[in-house]
Amino acid sequence: MINDFVKERRRYPRIELILEAKYKVLDYEQIFQFTKTQNISAEGVCFESIELLKPGIFVQLEVDLKDDCPPVSMVAEVRWIGDIKSNRDKRYINGVKIINMPAKDEARFLKYYCDKIVEKLSTYLK
Repeated sequence: MINDFVKERRRYPRIELILEAKYKVLDYEQIFQFTKTQNISAEGVCFESIELLKPGIFVQLEVDLKDDCPPVSMVAEVRWIGDIKSNRDKRYINGVKIINMPAKDEARFLKYYCDKIVEKLSTYLK
């Protein structure tokens, strides 16, 4: 019975959050592609793409935190991919693990994430 449940491997909860973002695959001469996040965690992001990205590749991802500052920039590794059911174009979702961020962006990203966790938890207190 317990073996029937999928074990959660994430160390931090994900928060469903749609944010404007853009990404490009590293090691290719590619321009940034505009996208949206689906959720974030302290060490990962899930975002949409129109191209099929493969696990193990690295992307540069820039996420707008809507705080009147430039987007936070990160290098992330694609860990998993999935299809999005859509009536329009074929789209994919990509789960990435953050590998590297500039220190100032990391501080802003983690503060934003923690603030969103507090917002979510505070709804249980009402």
